[in-house]
Amino acid sequence: MGRGRKLECDRDFERALKNKYGVGQGSEYKPWLRIQDVKSKGKRSLIFGRKVHREHHMMSSIESEHFNLAEFSNSVVDIREQFPLFPLNLTQKIAKIIGVEHPKHIKTKEPIIMTTDQLLTIQSPQGISYHAVSVKPEDDSDVIRTLEKQDIERVYWELQGVKFHFFTGNELTKVQSNNLDWATSPFRKNSIGFLSEQTDLALSTIDTGQCLVENICNRLISLNAASHDEALLLVRFLITNRLIEVDLSTNIPESGLIRVKSVAERTGGAIYGVS
Repeated sequence: MGRGRKLECDRDFERALKNKYGVGQGSEYKPWLRIQDVKSKGKRSLIFGRKVHREHHMMSSIESEHFNLAEFSNSVVDIREQFPLFPLNLTQKIAKIIGVEHPKHIKTKEPIIMTTDQLLTIQSPQGISYHAVSVKPEDDSDVIRTLEKQDIERVYWELQGVKFHFFTGNELTKVQSNNLDWATSPFRKNSIGFLSEQTDLALSTIDTGQCLVENICNRLISLNAASHDEALLLVRFLITNRLIEVDLSTNIPESGLIRVKSVAERTGGAIYGVS
């Protein structure tokens, strides 16, 4: 992990821009704030992206929660975290108009560059669009100062013509995110894969409905679709790559239960869902 940077005044902001922080997209994007740059009450972490191959800087567990859910969406093609709201004089003007104090550095008392937690790039048949998300825990959303800063963000993105919403999370999204983290974590930095013959055989033996993960693994082992050490990994691989669609509302690793909603078939290299 690199050293933290000072972002206290205009000179620091200019240096950060010169070093390409807060600009670019995809694997070239460098977040304006990294986990080593700021103190955070939340659980900070680095998540290596599967869609965009770079480390994403999460300042709290709820940011990680939203990241897992967003990345698993077929329509989300890029996630730029800690996205800066340039130019500074625009967010200052917005703050003045709506009658709230613009964020300042705790030491220098100079106005700082505001950031949005996650900016999503959405791809749809209509083309590319963007969706800005402020990620805050529900018990923090009623703090007046937090709401004031979110109001500046909201107006900023409205002026850019970008959708903006708050994500506070709940027990369901937490379970869903934990399941996705469990399924995808082995395949983030490691180039682990399975032969098409293995996945085809696995898909032909998995039925829709609820069953024990252990039973699926034993079936894969008995049919030589996977070794004893590979069986659970193969199940996670199928979920990660959407070859099976599962109910994410139940904690899979904790309960040992899985409800398969649909299974993909492979014919001539094509993959399609089967209900």
